[in-house]
Amino acid sequence: MLFLVGTRDSNVKNGIISNEKCPECSNFNTLHFSIYKRYTHITTIPLFPVGKYVNIQCDKCQSLFDYDDLSSGAQEKLRNEKLESAVWMFSGSIIIFLAIVYSINVYIKNNNETAVLIKKPEVGDVYNLKFSNGYYSTMKIDKITTDSIFTTHNDFDAYLPYEVDDLDKNENYSDRKVSYSKKAIIQLYENNEILKIRRAKYPLEIQKPEYKIPVTK
Repeated sequence: MLFLVGTRDSNVKNGIISNEKCPECSNFNTLHFSIYKRYTHITTIPLFPVGKYVNIQCDKCQSLFDYDDLSSGAQEKLRNEKLESAVWMFSGSIIIFLAIVYSINVYIKNNNETAVLIKKPEVGDVYNLKFSNGYYSTMKIDKITTDSIFTTHNDFDAYLPYEVDDLDKNENYSDRKVSYSKKAIIQLYENNEILKIRRAKYPLEIQKPEYKIPVTK
C-alpha cells in the first residue's frame, strides 16, 4: 500500500474588518479576511495542524495583501478571533495512538496466555515459532507423556510474524515429526523461540510416527 504524506489547508473562519485603511488604495474600506489552518496528512487522513495563515482582500480595490501589511489594531483584532475547535485535524494521530494501545494490549494478553499455556501443554496446541534464521512457522502437539512432547512441524515458513497464523492448516503438516523434553519446551519459550500458543482449530489424528531430535534451523 502506498502512503502519501503532505500538507493541506482548511478554511476555518471568514469575516470582515470595517473602516480599516487599505494598504494598497489607502481608503478606509471594509477588509474581508479568511483564516486557514494547515495540517499534515497521510493518504488524506489528517494527523495534526502545523500552523495557520490569513488571506485579506480590500472590498473596494480587490487587492490581496498579507497580515503583516495591516495596522496594529487590525492585527490585534485578527489575533483575538475565536476559531472553532478542529479536533478532526488530529484524527490520524488519534487512530495511530489507539492502534498502538491496542497492539500493546494484545501483546501483553498473548504473553500472559502463553506464559500459562506453556506450563500446561495439551494435545492439539499450536505453537508459533521464531527460528534463528529470522523465519517464523508453527508446530502442533500430537502426544504428551510424562517427560516429553511429540510434535509435527509446519512444512512452510513465513517472513513476518503476523503471517504465521495463515500457515495453520491441516494440509501444511506432514511428516516433520520432532520430539522435545518438557524442559526443552520451556527453554524455547524463555529464549523467545516460542512466541504464542493457541488451542488448535484442527486436531490431528492419532498417529504413531517416528520422532527426531530437534534440529535448529
